[in-house]
Amino acid sequence: MSWFRFFRRGLAPLGLVLAFGALAQAPATDCPAPPAPPGAEEIRAGMAQARDRGFLWRIQKDGAESYLYGTVHVARLPWMFPGPRVREALAASATVALELDLLDPEIQRRMAAGVAAKAGDALPASLQQRLAKRARAECVEPEQLSGMKPEFQIATLSMLAGRRSGLEPGFGVDLFLSNLARREGKPVVSLETVDEQLRALAARNRAEAMELVGSTLDELDSGRAQLMLAHIAQLWAAGDHARLARYEEWCECQRTPAEAAAMRRLLEGRNPALATRIDALHRGGKRVFAAVGSLHMTGPRGLPALMAQRGYRVERVVLETPAPDLLALWDFADPAASEARFRERLDDASHEVNLSLRTQIARTHSLRGQFAQAHQLLDGVDAELAATGAEPRVRSLLERGRTWRSASEPAKARPLFQQAAQQARAAGLDYLHVDALHMVALAETTAEAQLDWNRRALAAARESRDPQARRWEASLSHNIGYTLHEAGRHDEALQAFRDALAARQRDGAAPARQREARWMVAWELRALRRHDEALTQLRELERDLAAAGATDGFVPEEIAENLLALGQAEQAKPYFAQAHALLSRDESADRPDDARLARLLELSR
Repeated sequence: MSWFRFFRRGLAPLGLVLAFGALAQAPATDCPAPPAPPGAEEIRAGMAQARDRGFLWRIQKDGAESYLYGTVHVARLPWMFPGPRVREALAASATVALELDLLDPEIQRRMAAGVAAKAGDALPASLQQRLAKRARAECVEPEQLSGMKPEFQIATLSMLAGRRSGLEPGFGVDLFLSNLARREGKPVVSLETVDEQLRALAARNRAEAMELVGSTLDELDSGRAQLMLAHIAQLWAAGDHARLARYEEWCECQRTPAEAAAMRRLLEGRNPALATRIDALHRGGKRVFAAVGSLHMTGPRGLPALMAQRGYRVERVVLETPAPDLLALWDFADPAASEARFRERLDDASHEVNLSLRTQIARTHSLRGQFAQAHQLLDGVDAELAATGAEPRVRSLLERGRTWRSASEPAKARPLFQQAAQQARAAGLDYLHVDALHMVALAETTAEAQLDWNRRALAAARESRDPQARRWEASLSHNIGYTLHEAGRHDEALQAFRDALAARQRDGAAPARQREARWMVAWELRALRRHDEALTQLRELERDLAAAGATDGFVPEEIAENLLALGQAEQAKPYFAQAHALLSRDESADRPDDARLARLLELSR
């Protein structure tokens, strides 16, 4: 995989956006509508309703203060309008400094010349055919790209890949800031030259260009590039600087020394010059609002760190209260207490977070069998979805579907889960995407359909870079194993349960969850009549429970059943007795039915 994977997902140097703006949309029925530039009234409304997004720092030296602002170069329309605190920083600044001033005609001319194809740049026929197909899929006629160098053709398509989830180069934050500064009479300066940006982006030779085109087409055709672009944009919109700063852990963009070196050229290699020019403007008596791509604001060699090294006092400006972790607020065994926690956070939440919290309140009612209340709450959420992002929409679909399923209406639930899965995938909401797929499986009525959807969910979880999404792997493997067990496909079920156990161990799940996964493996071994192996597992579980001072009636029950199958009925009796004593007192949903308890008692005598 090429080192270019990160810039092609929306964090490219700003000047590359110029390559995208002049492209006309190819006629196609499934293309998103071309974005219309907002009119004066729409801009006024957008500014009035704007909330702060992105990342802002105040930097102070020599009695004066300037600002650093991390941007994103593709965005949704509401995102491009600066919120109150960003506008305050702008108002306090005398000069706006961008990577490049894209509204400067000379910069536009030089960038167009810099990306233009030259003799010898033509792609091989096979790559040209793939690129043309991809161009049409992104609603661009291939001929519109033919005048660019191959690496810029593929970068263009990568940026356009976000359009179906509402991410447009024309709504880029930097572009709006440049326009706004001009309207307010503030000078706009470029922190880089066109040549400097192009050198950071251009392939070093034809072989590298061809590799870039091929590997990026693979990512686009698989949908991975679109998901990553949406994920990065969402991190910016949510102000999740901590996760963005850990991009090396999940971007898969520095797997080799060559990739790491190239990323350094693209990011860290440019940062010292950016810092020098920001410093020069500040020392020259100009209060600077410096807005550059957000990845330049991360790590020990990011701009905040470099300005601190130059003697600046650097202070992060918190733009808004971080969105709560909805999953962490849940106690599914106590829906009422969960509702109280969700309600506590309503007043301080942004509009979108408020809507998401209300979907979870609806779920607490659904879990208590209060279906009318759940639907009423979701009706209220749906009435406010017109100007929101994807997450509240997906959550509303999910909870509406869960409410119907809990009310024994799976036929009404399934299409809602399917819609939720499609929308979550398009928006890069990996955790919710997997959740929705797994809910489709639960709403299906045949074993094969359940297996199909659970396997789709498992594949999505394993491909995701979101740790929460990946944590679905254990539960999904468990569900697959149980369905296979019920279908009598015991060898396959055993492997699924072993996969679930491995995932629990890898995730560092609580000891009780790991013991449960180990028990499922032993249970399936008994179904395969591999009783000695099952007993080895169960004896280990028995010792672990004793060491932890815990009990679990299902463990002695399984030990007894295996002993009985081996013809050791007398040895089994005390285990049946122990299982009956523990399970008859169990008040959980897993409590065995009366017939099973009666059998345990009989076999204990």
